[in-house]
Amino acid sequence: MRKKLVLSLVLVVLLGVVAIQAQAPAPSAIKRNVMVKANMGAIGPMDGYVVEAEIAPGGQFGRHYHPGHEYVYVLSGEVTLEIDGKPPVILKPGTAFHIEPSVIHNGRNNSATQPFKAVFFYVIEEDKPMVIPAPAK
Repeated sequence: MRKKLVLSLVLVVLLGVVAIQAQAPAPSAIKRNVMVKANMGAIGPMDGYVVEAEIAPGGQFGRHYHPGHEYVYVLSGEVTLEIDGKPPVILKPGTAFHIEPSVIHNGRNNSATQPFKAVFFYVIEEDKPMVIPAPAK
């Protein structure tokens, strides 16, 4: 009887540990560092951002859009840029690009070993979020 009780308690503890680990959030594949945020009142109620971002190997930003203009300069690694309605494009270091406001897109790092790093510049309406998640396809 005592042996069954001990085994039952061990089983309950193990199941509890597994359940807690299953609920723990996975580490993010995305790192963002807002280097500058400034009000651009001279051109209207706009905010300007300079953001350094990194996608871990195999990671992605996820489908999203911005309520303003996005300009990007690729520093290292490669990313597959997926814009709704257009064929995917691979962007390499030294590449710069622009995405119009409200255009749904995703950046996917297909490398198994190299992170993707870039500097992002945003011009977004004041008091709007920088990034807005988009529904899955």
